[in-house]
Amino acid sequence: MEIYNHFAYIYDVLMDDVDYSGWVDYIERILKIYGVKPARIVDLACGTGNITIMLKARGYDVIGIDQSEDMLSVAKDKAEKSFMDIPFICQDMRFLELHGPVDAITCICDGINYILSLRDLDMLFQSVRRYLNPNGIFIFDISSYYKLSSILGDNIMVETDEEISYIWINNFDRRTGICEMNLSFFVKDGEHYRRFDETHYQRAYKVDEIVHRLKHNGFKSIEVYQPFMLKPPKKRAERIFFAARKI
Repeated sequence: MEIYNHFAYIYDVLMDDVDYSGWVDYIERILKIYGVKPARIVDLACGTGNITIMLKARGYDVIGIDQSEDMLSVAKDKAEKSFMDIPFICQDMRFLELHGPVDAITCICDGINYILSLRDLDMLFQSVRRYLNPNGIFIFDISSYYKLSSILGDNIMVETDEEISYIWINNFDRRTGICEMNLSFFVKDGEHYRRFDETHYQRAYKVDEIVHRLKHNGFKSIEVYQPFMLKPPKKRAERIFFAARKI
């Protein structure tokens, strides 16, 4: 599926209010709770590399993996400007191919929601487990079922700005649990605006589904967290974090 093409080059502008440093703080808190001191971390669905680069800055040997060549191009440019040598690899995360096992794997900011079937979710979890060292940890998050079905749902969102504006039209299918997101962007280009369109699909997973598939695919010590806290998620949490250890 061709997504994050033109969008890749404005992604960081639209996400400039995200506290990525706080996200990495949280990842490190979870690593500490699990007693994992990773020598190497693989960051799946790394996008433009914000989490990956911050992990590298904190001393971890890290690899970034994403399916979008455009997102990786932006990530590589940012890493080079920071004088960081980070391997960024274009791969479908369901079919990981690494040189060897690692101590921790992350997938932050909706990457799991782009896996649209339970079969593919199993494939992803199997790939992750294959490349984790014994007792290695998998940390990831999802946009919750509540967020995709009710906050995004069948709603329309519009943002207007002098540099970048967008129209975001959603359609949530309760039978499949898939939210179709049709985005039209208008980016200032000199005296005119350039338009481009993308369609994204995300699946809304319930917590029990994720936990069951993790257990089925050989994970244990599974914890489910309210974002940036170490307690169970609230009923209407819009984002949910998971941590699981390889058996």
